[in-house]
Amino acid sequence: MEEYSEAISHITALYNKVRNYLTGKVYSEEKFKLNFENSTLLDGWDENKESANLCVMFHNDGHYQLGVMSKEHNKVLSEFPKLKAGEEFYEKMVYKLLPGPNKMLPKVFFAKSNIDFFKPAKAILKIREKESFKKGDNFKIQDCHALIDFYKASIAQHEDWSKFDFQFSKTSSYEDISGFYREVESQGYKLKFSKISKAYIDNLVEEGKLYLFQIYNKDFSKFSKGKPNLHTIYFKSLFDKENLKDVVMKLNGEAEVFYRKKSITYDDQKRKDGHHKEDLKGKFKYPILKDKRFAENKFQFHFPITLNFKAKEGFNFNLRVREFLKGNKDVNIIGIDRGERHLLYLVMINQEGKILKQVSLNSIQSESKFPEVNYKDKLTEKEIERDKARKSWGTVENIKELKEGYLSQVVHQISKLMIENNAIVVLEDLNMGFKRGRQKVERQVYQKFEKMLIDKLNFLIFKENKPSEAGGVLNAYQLTDKFESFDSMGKQTGFLFYFPAWNTSKIDPKTGFVNFLHPVYESLEQAKKFISKFDSIRFNPKKDWFEFRINTRNFFPIDNAPPEKEFVICTTNEERFFTSRTNNSSIQYNAIMVTEKLKELYKDLDFNKGEELKDKISEIEDAKFFKDLIHYLKVTTSLRQNNGLKGEEEKDFILSPVANSKGDFFNSSKANADEPKDADANGAYHIALKGLMNLDSLKEMKDLKKPEWKIKNKDWLEYVWNRNE
Repeated sequence: MEEYSEAISHITALYNKVRNYLTGKVYSEEKFKLNFENSTLLDGWDENKESANLCVMFHNDGHYQLGVMSKEHNKVLSEFPKLKAGEEFYEKMVYKLLPGPNKMLPKVFFAKSNIDFFKPAKAILKIREKESFKKGDNFKIQDCHALIDFYKASIAQHEDWSKFDFQFSKTSSYEDISGFYREVESQGYKLKFSKISKAYIDNLVEEGKLYLFQIYNKDFSKFSKGKPNLHTIYFKSLFDKENLKDVVMKLNGEAEVFYRKKSITYDDQKRKDGHHKEDLKGKFKYPILKDKRFAENKFQFHFPITLNFKAKEGFNFNLRVREFLKGNKDVNIIGIDRGERHLLYLVMINQEGKILKQVSLNSIQSESKFPEVNYKDKLTEKEIERDKARKSWGTVENIKELKEGYLSQVVHQISKLMIENNAIVVLEDLNMGFKRGRQKVERQVYQKFEKMLIDKLNFLIFKENKPSEAGGVLNAYQLTDKFESFDSMGKQTGFLFYFPAWNTSKIDPKTGFVNFLHPVYESLEQAKKFISKFDSIRFNPKKDWFEFRINTRNFFPIDNAPPEKEFVICTTNEERFFTSRTNNSSIQYNAIMVTEKLKELYKDLDFNKGEELKDKISEIEDAKFFKDLIHYLKVTTSLRQNNGLKGEEEKDFILSPVANSKGDFFNSSKANADEPKDADANGAYHIALKGLMNLDSLKEMKDLKKPEWKIKNKDWLEYVWNRNE
């Protein structure tokens, strides 16, 4: 099915290109990689490689620039005039890196050309030849330490690397060579700025010896308002003094420069003072141009960075999370569900199962000063516009950007809730094979939401936090493990868990009743056999409803049965709903009072006395009777009810046919504040409850390295039934 979806996506993209061309809306995303006639352009930033890679970075008056030297003048920044007192200047980045020490140290110190300089002893050469410094059959800790001492001494002799001022641990403290390499790597990075005459740089630019590009995004604009985006925060932190004291954010090589030519044109006057819409004139002091980014030639600068540069690798992050969670009573659980009336629904519970927060994520308010945005309405509107435009070959706004904007806001809200409430997050496992077709967020978009959430939680910062405080850019939270693929992730990535959504939406939160009967009419014989499984069928004169008493042992396979439990299914006297197909195959919603319908069906059975009806029913040979009976049972046991109306008139709720210990039937439309208030809230609540079930199971686990999560259906039913006894 996903292959078909991907094919449809490609066809749609091609269709949009053709339509946009025919309607005159041709916006080009095509861009060209630039190399300035140099195959190693931007391969690295090291001071020793500037003349080879041609690129340097500058800082001046709060702005940053990328400098690209012409190939013929690649030495102009190796030596430059001394800065005069009071002279204006640029700050030139001086970058030093000792890359890949596990390969670089032996390559340099044992090179034939360097043997006479570093003079490794015969014993050291023998250790290297036998590889007795490596973990394995030949490993000897004393040989490992001897090689490390040689490396330390050689680094101190190295003209370039000695400038790093390494502070190494005692040699005896290393358990293997990898620990030493990690120390070299974490300290083998330095970045500073040196002053260089502004006049000298400007002159190089005038003479065509240096190309100078201002590094820019909207946060560097004089019109910029609000908090900077994350990319700006990351970029500025690369050069922050606090970061350079103990590096968290590292600038990497292998950057790229692209050129994208403009694809739409505004005349000069429109560019100067025009606005795309007349009603915007006078409201802004600067032009508001539609699709402005396509109206300008653009140079784009892409460069990789390393977040949390000194983070240790090789430890089991998920295990550490499990150790933290085991027996921790202060942890709350957030359940998130794809709803039918809601894009996403969130419910947070404590470890007693009490609801602390339940909220639809249809509407998001990014900040208190901004109005709340109803993304569900916006997406619905865009989908209608897109459908109309396809039929009329009109232009279409890209719905993809709206979805991504929504997901970004949701991820931010969830991240804040996790930190503020010491909470884990539980999501439905899309790999478990459950198909739920009516969700407002389709599978592909939901998986994109998961990936965005994992990435966000892997290095979680908040813009308002100071760089070095918890949640600041130099002291980020890590709440998920490194992402490799969904298939390899299993049931846990850090504080994010995945459990099957089986019977989380259509379940009674007060009794744990789920529709495990699945009434379906196939034949008269099958219908009679189905009815024979009931322990009792009676009319309750006092309550004025019918009661079907059942025992779960009759409805589950023996090899996969939950604990034996009795339920009394009551038709009650509340209106219920079911759907049917009309003659033109459209769906019709029907209201029904099941008790009244059964009274009509049983009119010849003398049911009013409250006597057992099961034997009388078994003697009936009328197929229509059983078709109607099973239909009414199906309506009664279908917990989720919907009247099919829209907007304020819609009713979408959970109605249970089983009474709790107080004799009450759960109805989400009449729920208290600490009960699921609608059907989608019920789904999110029970997803959170599955998280709680597995938190409880952690307490009993003896081997946290190999957790045995409770994901079987019978585990779930046993848990909810025991909770509601």
